Amino acid sequence: MHESIQGLGWFVRRTSDAGALGRFYRAALGLPVLRAWDGPDGAGTMFYAGDVAVFEINRGGQVPVDPAQAECTPVFRARDLDTALRQAVDAGAHVVDQHKSTGAVYLTDVLGHVFGLRPPDDAAQHAPDAEAARRWSTDDRGLAGLAPLPAAIQDLGWVRLRVEDPAALAVFYRDMVGLDILGETPEGGALLHLGGTGCLELAPGGARRPPPKDRIDITDVWILRIYDYVAMKAHLAVNRVPLVNELELAGGWLDYYLDPEGHLFGIQERKAPDPAVPNSNLAEDAAARRRWLVK
Repeated sequence: MHESIQGLGWFVRRTSDAGALGRFYRAALGLPVLRAWDGPDGAGTMFYAGDVAVFEINRGGQVPVDPAQAECTPVFRARDLDTALRQAVDAGAHVVDQHKSTGAVYLTDVLGHVFGLRPPDDAAQHAPDAEAARRWSTDDRGLAGLAPLPAAIQDLGWVRLRVEDPAALAVFYRDMVGLDILGETPEGGALLHLGGTGCLELAPGGARRPPPKDRIDITDVWILRIYDYVAMKAHLAVNRVPLVNELELAGGWLDYYLDPEGHLFGIQERKAPDPAVPNSNLAEDAAARRRWLVK
């Protein structure tokens, strides 16, 4: 794992009706709401998703495809799968697939986007599973100062990306981004560590995609929370990893890149808390930085 990576920082889901989808996920998952907005420029919701992650619903993206072809899927680690599944279905979700090898259940939300619920594997030897088990056993439910997660869900544990060549992309994410390869999946995919309790699952059955002109055109994207943006940016530039967007926000720096198959991913470093700098004092950023400094 590259020394500047803390973990999965954000999973952004873009949709045609961000207000409706935000309300759905409030009811379906019960994650703590960090911020929500609804105005002339559109609606959105940011949920705390465990570890150092934020699950964001925003506007944009594409109309959902056949669930069996979903490219990038957030999968939540459910400590009580039956309860989590019942709550999601009661909110309007529909089960579309189940994986015997992992116990994961995949559902569509009220607008047709896919998400997953998966029980933990505390006996697994992989670093993220072991870290999730350790935190659960010590009643470490997330970041200090943030509202607790629901009893049934521990975190956003996996990002499942359907790709054409899992083995080749695993090497790319290891060498270019700095993720550790954990091994193969029973389905012939590859598993990588996103830091903390998070995993990137490269699942077979996907395809190469044309490069987007802007991040807002992509429905689902994952973003790493890092602490050496300048060095990582230089590394990706030297290796000619395609850059889609380069943003300096009030509270940080955010870039979006493409992997060799055209799948979008991001890196973001948040600015150190400063009362004089707008958006540099968000609770989740301050809490994540505190954990980073004492690791």
